[in-house]
Amino acid sequence: MLSLVPFFFISSFGLPESQAQRIYERGPDLILEDTQGRSKSLGKGFNSIPISDHEFLLIRGAQMGYGEESGCERPAAKNRVVLYDTNTNKESLLFDKPIPVLPITAHLTICVYEHADLSPSRSTLYIVTPCYATSGCLAVIDLPTGRVKSVPGAMDVFVIRGGPNDGDLVYCTRLHSKPTKYDPGHYYYPYIHARPDGSRISVISNEDLVLVGGNAPAPILRTYLRGIHGRIFVQGEWVP
Repeated sequence: MLSLVPFFFISSFGLPESQAQRIYERGPDLILEDTQGRSKSLGKGFNSIPISDHEFLLIRGAQMGYGEESGCERPAAKNRVVLYDTNTNKESLLFDKPIPVLPITAHLTICVYEHADLSPSRSTLYIVTPCYATSGCLAVIDLPTGRVKSVPGAMDVFVIRGGPNDGDLVYCTRLHSKPTKYDPGHYYYPYIHARPDGSRISVISNEDLVLVGGNAPAPILRTYLRGIHGRIFVQGEWVP
């Protein structure tokens, strides 16, 4: 699952890294550092993803995991996804609605968001919720219509940017290995390449990528992304 470490912006939109703005976490708050090195607090939040040279996708509210007290009726115990514009210093709300926990029941909903990313067209929002003790759920949200598709077992979703697979997904998911004569099978958590609707294209690798304090080498995953000429933004850096 995504660890609680700072998110930094390393430019992929035309600015040299030394001139890029960044948003990072300091305790429960997000801090904006401009191109002149000046810093200011943006308030409570996490999950800073650069969308353009001056726009960041953010999750507002406290970081809450599986089993922690939350409630869709109480603003302090729920999350919302916003797009923050550093040019105007304003944010626009993208999503703050309850997400149904499917396929358990359509009547059970959750308002805790662990991770989010946005499609290149900005029409589809991806949110991971802590719906299970052993894994999460990926909500694929069509923003114009509000329709939500649930992908059980998915975690740490990243949108591929660049190359012929621009807009596809990479996410970690819980799978069960094929039983053999000597092994009844076991659960494992590989990264997979998926279509924009969350449906699986292929299993990439059973590697760790997201670690506390930084990203792991994950050589198979990085080689795969190089092969399709795509990148994903993970814990403050573009991978590969």
